Amino acid sequence: MGFKAVVVSAALLVAVSAQGIQQPKVHRLHVLSEVRNRYAKTLITSRVGNPADQAQEISFDAVLPENAFISRFLIEMDNVTYEAYVRGKEEARQEYDAAVAEGRGAAHVAVSARDSNVVHVSVNVEAQKKVTFNLTYEELLQREIGAYNLRININPRQPVDDLAVEVRIEEQAPLRLVEVPRLQETNEILDTPDNATDPLARIERPTPSSAIVRWSPTKEEQRQRGEEGVSGQLVVRYDVDRDASPNQILVSEDGYFVHFYAPPGLPPLPKHVVFVLDVSGSMMGRKIEQLKTAMNTILDELNAGDVFSLIPFSSNVKVWHPDVPLTFRHWQPDVSSAFNASAIVEATSENIAKAKNSINSLEASGLTYMFSALKTALRVSDAGVHSGGGGSAPGWRRHSPIIVLLTDGEPNGEVSDTDEIVRRITERNAESGAAIFTLAFGTGADYGFLRRLALRNSGVGRRIYEAADAHLQLRNFYRQIASPLLADVTFNYDGQQVDENSLTTVKFPTLFGGGELVVAGRLSSGTREPWCAVRSRDGNATSPVPAPAVVNVTSAERLWAYLTVRQLLDQDAATPNETLRTRAKDIALRYSFVTSVTSLVVVKPNATSAVNLDEPNAPGEAYAPVSFQGPPPPPGLHAMHSFPQSRPQLMPHRTFSFRHKYIPVSFDAALDLSFDDDDALDIDPDPVTEVVPTLADITWLGQLRNGSQVTLNVNGTDQHLQLAENQTEGSFQNCTTPPGGSGVCRHLAACILPEFKERLDVFLSGYLCVVEDSFLGVCCPDTTSVTPAA
Repeated sequence: MGFKAVVVSAALLVAVSAQGIQQPKVHRLHVLSEVRNRYAKTLITSRVGNPADQAQEISFDAVLPENAFISRFLIEMDNVTYEAYVRGKEEARQEYDAAVAEGRGAAHVAVSARDSNVVHVSVNVEAQKKVTFNLTYEELLQREIGAYNLRININPRQPVDDLAVEVRIEEQAPLRLVEVPRLQETNEILDTPDNATDPLARIERPTPSSAIVRWSPTKEEQRQRGEEGVSGQLVVRYDVDRDASPNQILVSEDGYFVHFYAPPGLPPLPKHVVFVLDVSGSMMGRKIEQLKTAMNTILDELNAGDVFSLIPFSSNVKVWHPDVPLTFRHWQPDVSSAFNASAIVEATSENIAKAKNSINSLEASGLTYMFSALKTALRVSDAGVHSGGGGSAPGWRRHSPIIVLLTDGEPNGEVSDTDEIVRRITERNAESGAAIFTLAFGTGADYGFLRRLALRNSGVGRRIYEAADAHLQLRNFYRQIASPLLADVTFNYDGQQVDENSLTTVKFPTLFGGGELVVAGRLSSGTREPWCAVRSRDGNATSPVPAPAVVNVTSAERLWAYLTVRQLLDQDAATPNETLRTRAKDIALRYSFVTSVTSLVVVKPNATSAVNLDEPNAPGEAYAPVSFQGPPPPPGLHAMHSFPQSRPQLMPHRTFSFRHKYIPVSFDAALDLSFDDDDALDIDPDPVTEVVPTLADITWLGQLRNGSQVTLNVNGTDQHLQLAENQTEGSFQNCTTPPGGSGVCRHLAACILPEFKERLDVFLSGYLCVVEDSFLGVCCPDTTSVTPAA
């Protein structure tokens, strides 16, 4: 996201498990990102060697964007590839709980990086051997403040022989912007960003709608950046020509579509912004000063025609009035309507100057009466709605109501239960219709509650980190919501042309300047050009937006799956719902997305383990399991773990560990740790192995396959069927398996059975079925544990 602080964390972290031995060497670090129609798939490949004369642990840390989903992970070692797969969290949790009951082993995870996910993998590598890590993640780039930003974190902590980043961008409209700012080497936002092109970046433009960015410093160029080589975040910014594609629908060969909507030239709607500012005692010191600095900048950036209100709160809730610039009056429920309206102030230079004087006089003290402050904000917002938005000039257009809440603590006072606050404020806001944006300042704020409150009220929640750049974080967030262009936007599709159950969100509270609205779904059979009308309640376009331009593309299915899962999880975060979680899990499993409802399982011969993706037990920390064991290295080369006396000690072993958290995390070394009872985990030395078969395991398929089409000779007649590797499955048709049992017709990739993997005749004898009249399927027994397509 454009406003977020720069994350400078390890894309690769090499950790030495014992002192006095030669440090592991990074031979190769490659990052390849392919961006097609805003959807980015990024592969990180790192090859690391152990040059020492004894085994040691090597760790890999990949810092991922906040909204990315891991979709593939492999470890290559000793000429063998170990691939992880995704399972439902409940299934993986059963393995985790069983191991906890045995009371053996654990690893501690702690917060470190801003707005990011960190994947940690460690492996014990024998002397003079190498290991290769391959991690793939996917994300839909969001347009913010007029551009898409692809962020790649790099920190190998040593000069690398072969370090290369390549980004391939392909869009259906001409690219108006492609730039690579200088590598950001600080974890804080710069007040005056350095937008100069990084001298090591090379940008190629094969066509007007595509670009290739290459960034590959030599070892000497890496050393010039620092003794430990390059360290920072590489950002590739781009945008498409909005005049050429303001309203674009991409229709794919696999029957899906994605609709991008960002009309240019719309002037901002006037808005009423209610700033609800925590000035309790915990804000004392640097925080209150940063709040003042940020508000001085934000007030200057109000648009002509906007109105605003200031509501500072602590143990009391106060409402600012410009005629008494240095005094904040206590709000009383029975005050007159004239008093209400006078709290809504036009954004004139005179009023802004008075507001700054009052802001600068704020002092931090008291408690955090958040519920009372929010009730007051809604009263003021209501006054703006009923009066037309403030101001005395005739013909004032209704202002878009926006509430911005900033707090660094947890609520107390009249109502302190966070669920009750969310419920009551949401009910009360149904009358006002204000979008509520929440900012959690520092680690003391309850971010989960604040995010839930925002999502239930047409807003978003954000973390503001305690650092020297906090005022810039606040400013950058405000800039994203500073210019509402359209309100209550609805996409209306022809129900005969699209599967309405497949549609992602079609109603949006606001389109902000520099942003973009995205809808995806599945087309009805035979539809190639879906009809859509986009309507909004409040809009001020001088001319209608052109009808959607329909463009054919190869695939849009994974983009649809990603967007559907992301939105389902956001809806569940706002209002917990088992149905939403189940649907999100089913789709995530089908497309191998690692999410908060799925877990990654690492497989190795005779060893399987699951990853615990539960939320942390306390702010700033979480616990994840040590993964699985393999054959032990030579005795004495791996440090022993320390356990309570009641637990058996483990022999030295080769260890793989994996974790993925949806909070900023880092990993403490897996060696020489002590563990509490609640955190203990190790994996049974002889767990059941579960190897997930893929289409590549079907020996007869390759010779019958031509791309995505398979030709089978059935009773002397050639039958041409489509092969789906990641196809969405709708309702299942019942069928009868060759032994006479009951089953359902599934896509072949979802049910590969050992009975027919090497025998085409067995497959044709009764397993063959057809899915949705065109896809190659298999009659899958009801008792079979099916897997998502790889």
